[in-house]
Amino acid sequence: MNLFRTIGFALLASSLVAAATVSLGLEGPSVDSPPIAGLGSAPSVPDIGQEGLRAKASQGMSSENRTAASRAGNATRTNAKPSANMVAQKSRTEGESSRSESRDSRPEKVWRSEELSMLAIGMAVGDVDGDGNNEIVVIDPTRVHVYRFTAGRLDPVAEYSSGNLELKSVDVAKMRKQGPARIYVTAQNRGNVESFVLELRNSKLIPVIEGFSYFLRIVVYPTHGPILLGQKKGLRNMYEGPVYRITDKGDALEVQERFGIPLKIPIFGFAIGDFVGNHNPLIAVYDKYDHLRIYTPAGKKLYVSKDYYGGSDVLLRWAGPESRKSSPGIDDDDEVIFFRSRILSLDLDGNGVYEILVSRHHSKTMRMMSRMKMLEEGQVEALLWNGDVLEEAWSTPKIQGMVTDFAVDTLPGLSGRRLITLERKKTDWMSFLRSRCQVRAYDLDKIIEESKEAPRREKRM
Repeated sequence: MNLFRTIGFALLASSLVAAATVSLGLEGPSVDSPPIAGLGSAPSVPDIGQEGLRAKASQGMSSENRTAASRAGNATRTNAKPSANMVAQKSRTEGESSRSESRDSRPEKVWRSEELSMLAIGMAVGDVDGDGNNEIVVIDPTRVHVYRFTAGRLDPVAEYSSGNLELKSVDVAKMRKQGPARIYVTAQNRGNVESFVLELRNSKLIPVIEGFSYFLRIVVYPTHGPILLGQKKGLRNMYEGPVYRITDKGDALEVQERFGIPLKIPIFGFAIGDFVGNHNPLIAVYDKYDHLRIYTPAGKKLYVSKDYYGGSDVLLRWAGPESRKSSPGIDDDDEVIFFRSRILSLDLDGNGVYEILVSRHHSKTMRMMSRMKMLEEGQVEALLWNGDVLEEAWSTPKIQGMVTDFAVDTLPGLSGRRLITLERKKTDWMSFLRSRCQVRAYDLDKIIEESKEAPRREKRM
């Protein structure tokens, strides 16, 4: 019994000492809480100091007692030296403040634009005004929008309406020695291909070439840089004949020689690169079922993925809505041809081995409905070819909607290379009239650096 009474008195004394310590301001609040993952820096804890602690301790006292406590506190503050606990508290607070400032000074891993009210289907990046800084070009089904990246925000520069044309894809590149980079747009008028080229002049988009009857696409070839390509639309096949090189003559596009890829590969959804590092290029291409294939330039198939990649809800038209195709030998499923989204091949590490950059999505319909995919949970993945299978090198976080397009380039005010993505927030068919999109710019070097610390995952054959 005496033992329990002794323990009780000890606990009571300990509580009184702790209360007295707090009331005198010798111990402050803890500021060593780590930041929550994914939310950046932890909220800074205000250092209220001795004055604030005395104010809190004096709450509830009578006015006479508060006056007496204030006098005693002033005398103590005048004559007493800082205690070890106070010095430690100040050191912790200053250290946390320094760490917070250091975190705030580091560049963000990802920049996000404000949401844009449009049904975005394509994006390209390039210096379209010739000032040395890149602009961002976004297309919806009927309009071309140019945005300037200024002080961390997107400012609209110009807009072009295509009238009755349906836009399918957009690219930006400087294909001529004279003038700035131009905007190359693939468009259809019902079933006819009527691509056009725009140039930004005095903050207005001017069509310099119109009615070109080829699908257009720019690809980056390892030893040549950007190349403008074109392909005809056929009567029985959406993609007719080989892919050709196209030359921009200023006021006209001229068809040149055949580009060296197999006939089975269409103009959209392929990239060429030295995937092994042995100076022998290979071709990565989406097939019509959204699987990823690897070919040799001679057309030999090396690999077909089980996983789905790419994906788009943009349809290429056989004919206008007022007519139906009645050619023999073509069933209903073959009439539905989806646009094949972008794929890039880049040597991001500078080691001579080219990574394959692709988009990837989950489909609400599991890709079982011929006219509706309803893609969501989009992300960009970098894949490496080891000679037998593809391995994932890194990927961006999944988003709620779909990645409609992406590019790797620089933006003014943001350090280093950026993986720039165009992301549509909504994927349901009924939401298209109120669709919203967003542009994100990921710090590519930071993504690559972090990926080296994680093991690679092999993709299934």
